[in-house]
Amino acid sequence: MANNVDATASVTDTTPGNCGLSADLKFTPHTVCSTVVNEHIDTLSVKKALGIDNADSRVIRIIVLRKLDPITTLSDKEFLLAWWEVVKCHRVLWKRGVHHRNVSPSNIMGYRFGGRFIGVLNDFDLSSIIQSISSIQDAPKGFERTGTVPFMSLHLLTRKAIAGQVEHLYYHDAESFIWVLTWICLRYENGELLRRNRPLDEWLTVDARGCHQKKAGYLATVDEICPTRSHEANFKVVMRCLEVIHKYLGPFTSVPADDEVVFKTWLLNHVPKNVLEGNISLIE
Repeated sequence: MANNVDATASVTDTTPGNCGLSADLKFTPHTVCSTVVNEHIDTLSVKKALGIDNADSRVIRIIVLRKLDPITTLSDKEFLLAWWEVVKCHRVLWKRGVHHRNVSPSNIMGYRFGGRFIGVLNDFDLSSIIQSISSIQDAPKGFERTGTVPFMSLHLLTRKAIAGQVEHLYYHDAESFIWVLTWICLRYENGELLRRNRPLDEWLTVDARGCHQKKAGYLATVDEICPTRSHEANFKVVMRCLEVIHKYLGPFTSVPADDEVVFKTWLLNHVPKNVLEGNISLIE
């Protein structure tokens, strides 16, 4: 998977209207080295103990990646730029068939280079590569409910989705990016998790259906919980993005079928111009 992501990410997307989106390798995990343990691994006893009738062998792969830091350590305009870089990287990868499907704070990380924090989309364990799976038996078909519950799209927390009847689409991941942005703006102050009175803690203790109810309830009272001081400016973006989610929450409004429309109307249109240009030093 790491090699497939590297190969895909090395291609720059120059499609008109995409603000020069580039899935440069610097926005995806960099593989320092990797190896395959060639010794035969006997898992027969384990399979027998678990009652698994499967003759497939297992291979141990060791992968060393660049050390990354959590995006939660950032604040203000530096955080928003890193978040946006990952949003763009995700968009290009999705267009080229790499579907991440597990956007969460722990999977948005980064590293410093030349004094600048470079956002990185990390952890592709639950992702699928569309070009590669069509001929693979039992490969993911996009209907599996993947993700980290507090950050999953509301549509993936419904009974139908839990039953595997809803296909994982681009807008589900786009919505996850908005929930991640919301989560960090409310719970982190100057790069540190609040020690007490943390908003949204209850999202971590309920099941998928319970989380759906909590998140839908939050959308109805979003202005009652204030962001931390270090994320006040970023929360203006949150409010505009959440307004879009609220609009499509009802049963009589359909999400646009065009992923590019979703990208622009759910995310791109709400990001400050200076962030789009990467010139955060000019943001007031």
